[in-house]
Amino acid sequence: MDFGGRLGGSRRGAGANVDEFGRERRDRGHGRKPYDRPHGRGRGRGGLGGASSHAARVPAHVDEAKDISSRVASLIIKLGEVNSPALVNNLDALSVVLEKDFVKHETTVLQTIRQCVLEMPWKVTVYATLAGLLNAKNSATGQKIVRLMHAVLGRALAEGRWTEAKVVLRFFAVLAATRAITAETLASLVDQLLQPLDDGTCPASAGAHTAAYLAMSTLLWAGRVLHTGAPDALTRQLQVVQRYVESQGTHGGPAATRLTTVLHDAAPSAPTVLVRLLWVLRSVAEDAWRVDALCAPYEVFDSAFAQATAHDLPRLSSPVAGQWAVVRGEFLRLSGDDKQQEQVEGEDDKKTAVRRYVIMDVISDTLEQLSGNRKDCARYVLQIHGLCTDGVCTALTAPPTQKDKDTDVIVAESPLVFEHMVGEALFSQLLQLPAAPRRTMYYAALAVELRKSEPHVMADVLGLLVARLVHRVAALDVEAIERLSDWLAIYVSNFGFAWDWSMWADVAKEEEGMPRRVFVRETLLKLLRLSYLDRLRATVPESLGALLPDRAPGHSFKFPVAAIDERTREVSVAMGRCLKNRGTAEQALGILEENYSQWTDVDAPRRKTLAREMLVQHVLLLGSKTLSHMLSAIEKFAPAIGRFAEDAEGKLAVAREAEVFWARHPQFLTLTVDKLVDYRVIDVITVVDMVFGGEHVGGWSSFYLWEMLRTVVAKLRLRAEHVQARIDASSTMDDEESAGSAVEALEASRVLLARELDEVVVAVVRHFVRLLSSTEGAAGDADRAWLMGRFKEFVRVHRALVVANAAMLESLVFNEAASEDARQVFAAVRCLAL
Repeated sequence: MDFGGRLGGSRRGAGANVDEFGRERRDRGHGRKPYDRPHGRGRGRGGLGGASSHAARVPAHVDEAKDISSRVASLIIKLGEVNSPALVNNLDALSVVLEKDFVKHETTVLQTIRQCVLEMPWKVTVYATLAGLLNAKNSATGQKIVRLMHAVLGRALAEGRWTEAKVVLRFFAVLAATRAITAETLASLVDQLLQPLDDGTCPASAGAHTAAYLAMSTLLWAGRVLHTGAPDALTRQLQVVQRYVESQGTHGGPAATRLTTVLHDAAPSAPTVLVRLLWVLRSVAEDAWRVDALCAPYEVFDSAFAQATAHDLPRLSSPVAGQWAVVRGEFLRLSGDDKQQEQVEGEDDKKTAVRRYVIMDVISDTLEQLSGNRKDCARYVLQIHGLCTDGVCTALTAPPTQKDKDTDVIVAESPLVFEHMVGEALFSQLLQLPAAPRRTMYYAALAVELRKSEPHVMADVLGLLVARLVHRVAALDVEAIERLSDWLAIYVSNFGFAWDWSMWADVAKEEEGMPRRVFVRETLLKLLRLSYLDRLRATVPESLGALLPDRAPGHSFKFPVAAIDERTREVSVAMGRCLKNRGTAEQALGILEENYSQWTDVDAPRRKTLAREMLVQHVLLLGSKTLSHMLSAIEKFAPAIGRFAEDAEGKLAVAREAEVFWARHPQFLTLTVDKLVDYRVIDVITVVDMVFGGEHVGGWSSFYLWEMLRTVVAKLRLRAEHVQARIDASSTMDDEESAGSAVEALEASRVLLARELDEVVVAVVRHFVRLLSSTEGAAGDADRAWLMGRFKEFVRVHRALVVANAAMLESLVFNEAASEDARQVFAAVRCLAL
């Protein structure tokens, strides 16, 4: 249709370049993002350079080369998404393409292979096969890949990125099967890892645990190659790790294990991580070192690898010097029976147990390596099933194959359900002790993305696993209970607070302090921070309403006009008017002095107490609207409050006044106390004394108390670490004179912070032991159990500082008056921090 003639305009160009009204189409589509606009447009509105275009400035062949590099990288990334017959052909075809154009795109190929190995751990057999094929076609290419990955391994070990190091070691183990590296050089690499253990004494040190874990994880994949190419080395290495694991006892060191056990209802012989891994190695050895959980495409190319040139690996430049936390926590078994783990002896199906370990290990590596992008992690982790060997596990999200549709034969499902293993890996990391690899927020956000990817399946799976964890909540470590509660609140809040609350409808009938009741109560209180009271009451069953507060969170101002006497009202109104009219700190002090000096019937100490209460209450009331208001109010009137907090008693009185004001709002109490510490009105020791005050006996199950303590101590440690970092940075300054003066000032600050940190740790431990060793320190067994759990949490988190002050603690705290279980915890943390 000719719109040009009808509207009186002329026809412009071909139909493909104009719209329905004859107007020329814009070259930027509606869906294009701002950062994707054509480079030909000028800068800003109207631009600079008018009609000049990107094509006129950049030669066409440059854009073409970039496009080819992008396509090459895309081919490598998408390789092996599914274990299908086409995988072998794709590997062969891609190796031919890369070998042909490697010189042109060397950087792209090497960098892409490196990132794929690190960020897609489940494809390790695929990329090792690709590297082996490239090496078989051109040994120079293979050598460059080997050197690159060895450099990545060296940096990972030197910088303590243990999961990354483990993934690269797994790559080398599979690469040896392609004959790109020799079995002897792989054995030498494992020997270097085992060096901290090979002295015969096998001390239970941090580096020793790290070395044992990395070496055993590598031997799981390298055993088949070493069994053929270096059998003597394999035998010796197995003896070294076996001697080390057994030297730690059946439980891998019962003292340390007491502090790192997530579920305490495990069978008496439940294995630790290293014990479990040693059992897996023995089971795989009995099966000729065959690991068949993931596809092994390199086996198909065995003839192509026969004539390949094998390379040697250089020695590692840095030894392994890790931390105990690198030893991954035991994978929780939540989808089977109610026991945490099967016993090592008497496995019903060793092959199934080994497959489960391998798949869970790869899933866990993926969760850690892709932690920077939860959306990619959720998308890719559900693809891992595609590379599992047929029949190894069942995927609830996998569509039926054509073979399944065409046959009437019912095939028995695998006892391993992939989505359950994904959920178990997530919760295993979330609840890992002594520390989780990532923050709770990451695992909550990842769970949200997993559910969005597979709404029906993952919602049911996560709900089932949470229900089973809460069913065993009495056996959970206290710190793990709080993590699970925080995770659930964040997760539920992303889906309109929809949850099967009816399964916990009876917890309100349980006694105060019972683990299940506390878990549900604290989860609801966390949700209250993310929602509002009426919404929650309409969401949860009526029986759970008893666990919610009667009123919405708010302040409890001590001086309402209608409830105080006449002369107190005069002071309160004058103070409120002064603060509301932007009065200064000196003016506020003047009002207090003017009014309370007339109270001659009250002695001076009491007048000072009343003045302090009036000032603190009104300052907090001024800032009670929002956090920003609170910061401004405390900052402005900190000097005035400081007049009443010149000694430890005064500081504690100010802190308790804040607790009274925010008695119905624990979140704002924590924030207020934190800011009072930041502005030096009170100190960390003040918060410690307040938390362990006698008024809190019977309420040790309340999470907000420990959140408050955890926050201020963590900030103090962060300040000390920041000062140390500045000292290290100043030592590299070119101006030696300026650097020297800066370092002296920073060193003095570091010494003061270190002393304060030691005092805080000793004070906290002393309070814990005092209460645990007294019959009046807790209101019953349940209350004491929560207190003991928090004691374990504190010494576990700050174990290095506890051990550094061990001599003082032994003489002052852990004497004959200390309870036996408190002394056992102290002994355990010393073993843990070795």
